[in-house]
Amino acid sequence: MVLKDPKIVIEMKGIGDQYSFIGKRVPKIDSIYMATGEAKYLDDIKLPGMLYAKVLRSPHPHAKILNIDTNKAMKYPGVKAVITAEDTTKVKFCHLPVTPNKMVLADEKVRFIGDEVAAVAAIDEVTAEEVLDLIEVEYEILPAVFDPEKAMESGAPKIYEDCENNIASTFVREFGDIGKGFNEADLIFEDRFTCPPVVSCTIEPHGCIASFDISNRLTVWTTTQNPYNIQRALAGVLKIPVNNIRIVNAYVGGAFGNKSVILPLEPIAAFLAKKTNRPVKLVNNRQEEFISTRTRYSMIIYLKTGVKKDGFLTSREAKVITNNGAYNNKATGITLLTCNRIGNLYRVPNVRTKAFIVYTNNQYGDALRGWGGPQAHFAVESQMDIIAEALNMDPLELRLKNANQSGDTTPWGWKISSCGLTECLKEVARISKWDHKRKQSGPKGIGMASVIHTGGGSMGTHGGGNYSEVFMKLNSDGTVNVVTGDSDIGQGSDTILTQIVAEELGISMDNIKITSRDTDVTPVTMGTWGSRVTFIGGNAAKSAASEMKRKLFEVAAEMLEVEPHNLEAKGGLIYVKGEPDKYLSISEVAYSSIVKKGETITSKVTYSPKNTSPPDPKTGYGNYCPTYSFGVHVAEVEVDEETGKIMVTNIFAAHDVGRAINPLLIEGQIEGGIAMGIGYALLEKLQWESGKTLNPNFCTYKIINSTEIPKIQTLLIETIDPDGPFGAKGVGEPATIPTAPAVANAIYNAIRVRVKDLPITPDKILKALKEKQKGELIGKK
Repeated sequence: MVLKDPKIVIEMKGIGDQYSFIGKRVPKIDSIYMATGEAKYLDDIKLPGMLYAKVLRSPHPHAKILNIDTNKAMKYPGVKAVITAEDTTKVKFCHLPVTPNKMVLADEKVRFIGDEVAAVAAIDEVTAEEVLDLIEVEYEILPAVFDPEKAMESGAPKIYEDCENNIASTFVREFGDIGKGFNEADLIFEDRFTCPPVVSCTIEPHGCIASFDISNRLTVWTTTQNPYNIQRALAGVLKIPVNNIRIVNAYVGGAFGNKSVILPLEPIAAFLAKKTNRPVKLVNNRQEEFISTRTRYSMIIYLKTGVKKDGFLTSREAKVITNNGAYNNKATGITLLTCNRIGNLYRVPNVRTKAFIVYTNNQYGDALRGWGGPQAHFAVESQMDIIAEALNMDPLELRLKNANQSGDTTPWGWKISSCGLTECLKEVARISKWDHKRKQSGPKGIGMASVIHTGGGSMGTHGGGNYSEVFMKLNSDGTVNVVTGDSDIGQGSDTILTQIVAEELGISMDNIKITSRDTDVTPVTMGTWGSRVTFIGGNAAKSAASEMKRKLFEVAAEMLEVEPHNLEAKGGLIYVKGEPDKYLSISEVAYSSIVKKGETITSKVTYSPKNTSPPDPKTGYGNYCPTYSFGVHVAEVEVDEETGKIMVTNIFAAHDVGRAINPLLIEGQIEGGIAMGIGYALLEKLQWESGKTLNPNFCTYKIINSTEIPKIQTLLIETIDPDGPFGAKGVGEPATIPTAPAVANAIYNAIRVRVKDLPITPDKILKALKEKQKGELIGKK
């Protein structure tokens, strides 16, 4: 093992000798474009005659729309169009096409403060903003409900007339014999955990530009993770053919899962562009990001776990209540994933989860780095420490006893092809000096938490596909064009794919050009989500490069008068094995194929994993992910018992990454994920009062800043997944998930109070300390 300071990276021995590009700390290939301003973000795009749009939003959480008068607005100088629901198709949309109930502009009712009611297009943003006040809307205010548990009660205000108790959907998943499992347990633990709504806080807000050309074809420039998803959804909402829409993905200033499906912004811009016959730009301001974009789903999790005295888990039962907000989007899928992470982290033989997705008059939700993982792991990993204390057992020992292992099939049907959880636990304990620091007394504390997550996307909780396609073309000068539908949204996937292709073809990374971001040019893929691009897109790229190399060797074999299997490629040259002086440059072979054979060497591969199966629609059983990533974070904190202030001083992060294709980029993902995780643990929560957002800006909604980021030490555990490209798997989402429970456990270790309601703020600490002191006094009496 090679240890590198100050960031500590564990690498497989000999990796540098085995590969030319894989395992190398290569900077992002697009860094120079970003640093010099060459990269074009949405705000850099300006089209001739472009108009600017703004949206009128509901000031009420629940109300009937009685009348909308746009006459004054239409007469305002500089206004080119005003639209309401009557100017749209009134098609309802949703991430899951079976449950659509959101319209682009509200028709009869509004259901949350921020709901879209009307929109304007004007010659500039100032004019568009000013004219919103001239749109007169008459409302009949209706009773509203904001707490999901209260919304489920009999007599609660109905958000949808045909929805009993405001329950949008519910499901049960049970594996094993849960009753038998609890009967066999020596101890049973029951706890309630709550996780707040948070926003993505991307540097760049959501936005788009829509423009129809002379042939009535629509082009949309947008800040998306999934161009083809946007294209399909827009076609449905606008009622125009899919092939009549082109999506161009500008450089994306952060996404984190929150830019993978359409908001009303894209169709609003399109309807305005159609009405004015001019390009229309619509971008959220920062306040709109807070009050109208979709949040990470807030959840209440009731968790019950049975355990033997020796520490082995016998059973786990959970009730999950998800605040769906006003409309459907991804709540069912994300709640299913919350439940399966509750059931699949550790070897728990008997599992039962029951979930309720509940309508409220709040903002509705979306994915945000982890697809239900942050909520699930906060509950599970907090309770693991509660169990360990009751058993008088080291939390590390409890986790090691129950750790998932390679070759396991979980009760849910997950097939664990590679698993470094035990190694992560042991190595992070060693490097953090866990045994020594656990014995320290407050106000310093140390805590740990584990994670299980997809390492290569999934077929989806409803059995959708998981595929990527790559086109490649070899030019006469030996350079290669790689065309992929998987977008780099800042995580560095273009660099990873370039490293994979360079390694497989034996050419320099400088000779590879990646093209993506445009549905007119790139092949169809599932998009950038689910930590999938390295595994799925990487396998597609590796297979396409392998197919190109096969064709290349066939041409070279004729030229060198040998059999293709006797050739190898490295450094831009094709050698005869065992005869290093007998070679051709790749450019010579490419040129010969074009000139003498009239054939440009190309390849095309669609990769879809073979080891997955759609989950059974009734039971949920199935291996819907091609591989699973694991990790462990250890947090060190200091707590001021006078003020309740918490400072995270160190984070140690060990992640099973399969093969570390680019340790530099992986470390960046882990460090960024940890920063988000600390914010989730200590700071972030949308404060809603009667449906109104009280903290719609960065002055009042706190995120972690650079001065608050602790020292981070990273360990990369290489398990070499059998199905990953060069053994790799994804780490983007797993990097953020274990941080919050690790911090919570460290706080308990420091001051012996446990907060089960995120974020863990000073006032909650002081309240818990006061209750602890009161309990101690009663105990003494």
